[in-house]
Amino acid sequence: MEHSKLTTNGGAPLGDNRNSRTAGGDGPALLEDDHLLEKIARNGRERKPESVAQERGAGARGIFVTENSMSQYTKASFLQEAGEETPVFVRFSTVIHGTGLPETARDSRGFAVKFYTKEGNYDLVGNHLPVFFIRDAMKLPDMVQALKRAPDTNLQDPARYWDFMTLSPESTHMLTWLFSDDGTPASYREMDGFSVHAFKWINAAGEQVYVKYNWKSQQGVRNFTAAEAARMQAADFNHATRDLYGAIENGEFPRWELHVQVMPVDHLGRQAFDPLDPTKLWPEDRYPLQKIGTMTLNRNPVNYFGEVEQSAFAPSVVVTGIEPFEEPNNGGGMPQQSPQYRDASSAIHGYIGSQRIGKMDDFTQAGERFRSLSGEGQTNLISNLIGELERTNDEIRLRAICNFFRADRMLGMQLSQGLGVDIRSYMPQS
Repeated sequence: MEHSKLTTNGGAPLGDNRNSRTAGGDGPALLEDDHLLEKIARNGRERKPESVAQERGAGARGIFVTENSMSQYTKASFLQEAGEETPVFVRFSTVIHGTGLPETARDSRGFAVKFYTKEGNYDLVGNHLPVFFIRDAMKLPDMVQALKRAPDTNLQDPARYWDFMTLSPESTHMLTWLFSDDGTPASYREMDGFSVHAFKWINAAGEQVYVKYNWKSQQGVRNFTAAEAARMQAADFNHATRDLYGAIENGEFPRWELHVQVMPVDHLGRQAFDPLDPTKLWPEDRYPLQKIGTMTLNRNPVNYFGEVEQSAFAPSVVVTGIEPFEEPNNGGGMPQQSPQYRDASSAIHGYIGSQRIGKMDDFTQAGERFRSLSGEGQTNLISNLIGELERTNDEIRLRAICNFFRADRMLGMQLSQGLGVDIRSYMPQS
């Protein structure tokens, strides 16, 4: 059977649909990559007025208080002095499931914070899980489409998204988070938040470091088991929004501590993995959490549509002293140039082209994550995975088992047993 060829919107054949064009293997994505821009634009404009992702959400206003100066690492104004207070607006959301769907659904939750600083707004956009499914933005529209409803049945189909995930082995780590009980948080107040991506901090002397952010819930972290989520779903489709609004209305203001991991620039090459890969964690024993301050949400929106549904966040909205990693802005178009706001420079090496990163290592941290779970947590993860994979076909099940087997032998064996797949017949004979 002859297969049709992948093409751009204009009909030109595609040589690579999975890797962005970058300046060197570890360099920034290039604006000349028309296919990347075309895919992202098509994904964002797929339908209106509901957005493609993060449609279902809740929000609140509050204050962030800096408790420890970060001036040795960054010149961002709101992080210079202990006691500095910065107004914030926060939006929590489910990522894939749209308006009207239950807030109990297994999904990563968006955790977006807008800081209204004295030198402009800063959007710190992240999720409640610390890693992501993919490392290259070229795959994002494909991943979103795989997770959306099937065009023929208008239902979410496990075979569609597991087909994508098993062919993207870097997703194995994220799947060990999503299909554990962490994939069904009990409320927005009782979950942590993560930047997932790294950022670059620059201090007044021009010195650079890489950082990852971590919001720690002071209410504690609480998750539902699959059975508990089903019971809550039957009782209340809107439990998370109702919980957040009610707590603030009753004066039980939720709080999160903001911490940061700091990595010197010359440490990038010291790891067995690529530290700028969003499917990877930074080990806390080598890069410990440093507390920055505390955020308190103390005011509900007065006009939900105007304040929450029309709120806009973008990772590109940054302030002086904070930059995306290896994606500098040149500050062009300002009426007056101010040298103190000039972006930091970075050396890049390599050839322009669509290519994978050097250190992929898709399975080590996935195995470490599985082994870090309690016995009950491991059992729930395996049960949740089996429940999903049972609804796919033999080829997808085998790919999934092989990926999880490479992460942890016991995990792979238990999945193969639960799914009735004899993986030994596919293993090389000694």
